[in-house]
This record gives sequence, C-alpha cells and structure tokens, in this order.
Amino acid sequence: MIILLASACTPNIQKNFVVLEDYFAEEEYGIGFRNTDIALGLEVQKHLDEMYEDGTLVEISMKWFGKDTYLKDADFIEESQAPEGDDSLEKILEKGKLIVGLDDSFPPMGFRDEKNNIVGYDIDLAKEVAKRMGVELVLQPIDWDSKELELQSGKIDCIWNGMTITEERVEAMYFVKPYIANRQIVIVGENSDIKTKADLTGKKIGLQKGSSALNAVKADDVYSKIGQIIEYQNNVDAFNDLKVGRIDALVVDEVAGRYMIEKDKDK
Repeated sequence: MIILLASACTPNIQKNFVVLEDYFAEEEYGIGFRNTDIALGLEVQKHLDEMYEDGTLVEISMKWFGKDTYLKDADFIEESQAPEGDDSLEKILEKGKLIVGLDDSFPPMGFRDEKNNIVGYDIDLAKEVAKRMGVELVLQPIDWDSKELELQSGKIDCIWNGMTITEERVEAMYFVKPYIANRQIVIVGENSDIKTKADLTGKKIGLQKGSSALNAVKADDVYSKIGQIIEYQNNVDAFNDLKVGRIDALVVDEVAGRYMIEKDKDK
C-alpha cells in the first residue's frame, strides 16, 4: 500500500523532448545601450567585428553552438556615428569597468555552471571585448522583466544576454548591429499530442516573463485559443515544469531551448 501511494505521488517526469517544426517568430539578438551611449556601442561593435575577422568570434561560436553563428553582414540598426559631445566611451575607460546586465539563467548565452560561475556564449564575447578595451568586465545579474529600468538608472552599462531586438526596445535603447539569429520555438514532450501551433488550443503553455516569447505568441492567431499562459522568472524553471507535466508546452528562444534539451539528454 505504501509503495502504491508513493508511486501515485511521484510526478510523471518526461525524459525526451521535441521541437515543433511550427514556430512563432524569427528574431535577431542585439546588445542594448542607453540611447545616449552611441560611442560606447560603436566601440563594442568595432571589437566584435575585429574578433570575427581574426577568428576569435568563430572559435567562441564553435565552442557553444558547433557552428559559426555571427551575422557578419548585418547592417546598422541605428546611428553608425557618435554625435559630437558623446563621452560614453570615455566614461567607461576612465571608470575602468564595463558593467553588463544579464539574466544568469539563460543557457547557453549566460548562466550559472556547476561551480556557480556565470558562463556562456555572450559571456565569452563580453570578456574578450572588455579585454580589448582594456577594462574590467563586471557581470551584473538583473531582473529580466525590469531590464530597461536597470539600464536607464545607470546600474549597468549595457544589456548583453540573448536579447531580441524589437521595435519597443529600439525606442528604449541604442542597438548597433544584430549579431545572432534566433526563433521562438515550441518544445513539447516526445509523446505529446501537440504537433503544430494549432494544437495549443486549450493547452497550458509556459514562457519567460519579460521575454519576446509572449509578444510572439500574442501576434499569432492561436493566442486567443490557448488555455492558459504561465509566465516564469526564467526559462530553466519553465523547462523543469514541462518535464514534470505542469505545463503542456514551452515557448522559448531556439538557442536556449535546444541547448536545454541537449543538456537534459546528457543527464
């Protein structure tokens, strides 16, 4: 009897996951600076382009993705020249620090490893850029839902952590060029009856609060038919709830979603 009760209380943990061929949106990632910090943004972009040319950026991409992911032919999103009187770069050099705001639970862009160190693709890029600028890199975890406030308050110098470029964010921040492509995908259990976005009708889906996933879902025809949307502080928590069946599907950035699936397989 005790054994039966214990097994009844144990969550039905899913072990294998698939990505639907049907996805919500194609996007691009960018680094967000204050609208007044154009000189700083251009300096960071200059070093990224140099890193691509000398092979350093490709090496970092291969480490995390197994392929070259850099959008080397991307155009400038906003100004390509700093206005007269822009001393944003000078201030950073004088301070000797570049404070990067990030979500530290967003693998593989920026997350905590087994030793609680913050690692990831964006972290490696930022470390190399800071090194070439001759400043110390300071990694500052932030509440992703309040990222714009953190930036405007001056607590951080930029937001660099797999941030999707949207019209609203371009209004609120300065972006130089996109540097990596992304999509908003749907992850479900291998044996799920959800095969397309249309099958999300009446289902419970999870996504990260403050992410572009919600906007992508809202823009789709299936949005009004979804049973419930649960917003999480981070994608890892959402994925864990998918594993134990608390949600039926997870809408997440492709780079993060596929990384979590592969790491889960390794475990």
